[in-house]
Amino acid sequence: MSQPNAQKPMDPLAQRALFARAVDLLGGVRAAGQAIGESELGMAALLSGAEPLQPRVLERASKALIAHADACRAMERRISPAFTANLTDAQIGKG
Repeated sequence: MSQPNAQKPMDPLAQRALFARAVDLLGGVRAAGQAIGESELGMAALLSGAEPLQPRVLERASKALIAHADACRAMERRISPAFTANLTDAQIGKG
């Protein structure tokens, strides 16, 4: 008997597509590979399905995405014109 709220396991093709999108968001194969400790050849094997996506690879990719998101948020706060401290005198109208 199955549990009423049990989720079905992820489809491997859907998981690989999500992993490929994560690789894109991390800057491509080379950058993502460096971020998760995989060679370009290893990344190619993971993306093609020649090698299975192990939970440790998914965990490292998740951590790399979180670090990337944190860096993006910090940069947004430094560059956003919503904060006058990020504007030059000319942009504020003082010059």
